[in-house]
Amino acid sequence: MEPREFFIEDRLERFRLNAFCNLGESGLSHFTMEEMLSMAGLHWKDLSQIPMYDAPNQGSYDLRLAIANLYPGVSPEEVLVTTGTGEALYIVFQLLVKPKDSLALVWPAFQALYEIPKMLGANILPIPYTNAFSASTWEGIEADLYLINHPHNPSGMTFATNEWDSLLKLLQRKKKTVVFDEHYRFLPKGGGMGKTGVDPKQKFYGTGSFTKCFGVTGLRVGWLIADKDFIKRARSFKDYLTHTVNPLSERIALGLLKEKETFLPNIQTRVQNNIDHFTSVWREFPKVEFFSPPEGGLVGWLQIQNSIRSEDYADKLFDRTGVFVLPGSNFEMEGFLRIGFGAKEDVFLEGLKRWKSCTDLI
Repeated sequence: MEPREFFIEDRLERFRLNAFCNLGESGLSHFTMEEMLSMAGLHWKDLSQIPMYDAPNQGSYDLRLAIANLYPGVSPEEVLVTTGTGEALYIVFQLLVKPKDSLALVWPAFQALYEIPKMLGANILPIPYTNAFSASTWEGIEADLYLINHPHNPSGMTFATNEWDSLLKLLQRKKKTVVFDEHYRFLPKGGGMGKTGVDPKQKFYGTGSFTKCFGVTGLRVGWLIADKDFIKRARSFKDYLTHTVNPLSERIALGLLKEKETFLPNIQTRVQNNIDHFTSVWREFPKVEFFSPPEGGLVGWLQIQNSIRSEDYADKLFDRTGVFVLPGSNFEMEGFLRIGFGAKEDVFLEGLKRWKSCTDLI
């Protein structure tokens, strides 16, 4: 079976490189190679002597150790370095999902989180985001596999601490495998590092990356966290896919993780400033209904009037202003636009100004 067209990626491919103000992306606007190396505490000469052979299939030990240190009680042997989070998710689903299995996840969702399981014959149990962040909602949800995307894309919602603790206890009692997709863990509201549910001993597996949060998506580095036996199976499966990650990418990734405290607070401040600006002006945009600021991550969910097709709104906004937003239809939910908050602040402010000026947009 073949997966359907990847709606989000198709639209991003058409618009993101031509937009004056890119609010459609789900990552921080990209740094240059020079800026990235500086953030990682590296000079190009540090890379010039790296042998261009295959990196270890599981990932270099030093990088796996740096990733393991992001999770309480996790060892480097419980880490698999992958080519982005997408590869980690693809491997997880291939190894965990059987035909007619049920997968419960927050809805709407990033398409890869449900499209690949559907391709493998799974039944999807969508939990509406409006009540998914109450632990009690999950009490009566019986599934073979649970997937918790946190902070949530596209709404930016997160679990309050007491709800999070209750959710973890509830999922432990169910004794089923849980995958925590925590791509935005580096950008919780208020700074620091966000919550993690990952615990390989409980079969609470995790996928993650820093590339969107650090503005270096082109580095294509992600990871899978699981128990040692599962990691061995996953590494073997990876041998049929990308096999290894580029050794240059691994070295830069290691530097970025080691140096994150020197630059991440500035990124977090920039993202929060953009969120605050948007929150203060969204009511001035044409034909909008509701917006709740994201509690974590880089994206939020703007509700528009029901009578308007989200794709029409997004197309007209781009044509008139050069501002690119992602229509809710790409998440298979009409009536919304997904807004990204990773643009540089001056471009972001000008984009909002242009948007406000389009009183006759629709």
